[in-house]
Amino acid sequence: MTFRQILYLLRPHTFSASLSPVIVALTLSFVDVRNLRYPQALLTLLVALLAQSLSNVANDLFDYKKGADGEKRKGFERPLSSGKVSYNSVKTMMYVLVLLTALFGFLLVAISSWYLALLGGVVIATAIAYTGGPYPLAYLGWGEVLVFLFYGIVPGLVTYYIQTDNLTLTALLLSTSIGCANVNILLVNNYRDYESDKAYGKKTLIVRFGKELAPLLFLCNLLLSVALIVPISSLWGMILLGAYLFFMLRVLRQMKQKEGQELNKVLITTAKGILILSVCIVTLLLGSLL
Repeated sequence: MTFRQILYLLRPHTFSASLSPVIVALTLSFVDVRNLRYPQALLTLLVALLAQSLSNVANDLFDYKKGADGEKRKGFERPLSSGKVSYNSVKTMMYVLVLLTALFGFLLVAISSWYLALLGGVVIATAIAYTGGPYPLAYLGWGEVLVFLFYGIVPGLVTYYIQTDNLTLTALLLSTSIGCANVNILLVNNYRDYESDKAYGKKTLIVRFGKELAPLLFLCNLLLSVALIVPISSLWGMILLGAYLFFMLRVLRQMKQKEGQELNKVLITTAKGILILSVCIVTLLLGSLL
């Protein structure tokens, strides 16, 4: 397996989804207590990346096994379904990621709180159960809920708690904002794959309720993600949020205008939008120290 093939499996263009809630929570922690527990911070970032990498690889593996990566699929090329890598090599890679996620998760728990051990197990199990097992959650329409929880609420609040031994309303609001924004990545993905998902029996939320639901939910998530940040915003912060909102509304327009593989670029831009939102929030938080 080549380095390029490994990157295709890991999908680094989506890493903003896992990094953003952690970075925002770390910034809020620093603003609130004027200190960071750096070993915990680095481990939290690493575990977040490993957990997403595990989910991405497991997704490729189990979609291939279930036959959902056929010719009708319009997404990014997948090395396994295209025959460039073997099933066993991807399976081995998934097991390696399980071990690495568990190992560094154990280290994080050991230097923070053992109460988080159970949650760590749930994260690993969910990453696999998303498309694996007898009842794959993504095939049953639970994808958006899981993204909201595990790429928003959970990493945001856990990171903040590890750093401050506390939970606040602001931490919840910002984690919810990032979670809503991250759901839009999946909405674009499922909007693009509507026809193939329907053909292969993958009952995503968009397949269940219709393709026209995706742009509407995208807009709702976008507006909510911005509205939740308003309470911590200053006047110049509102200008930042306005610029972000304008940028993402253009992305939404592109989403409506494009089809098939053209939506891959929209997906990448949506993921970049998460980084832009995170930068806006971090700037607002650090600006409050001045």
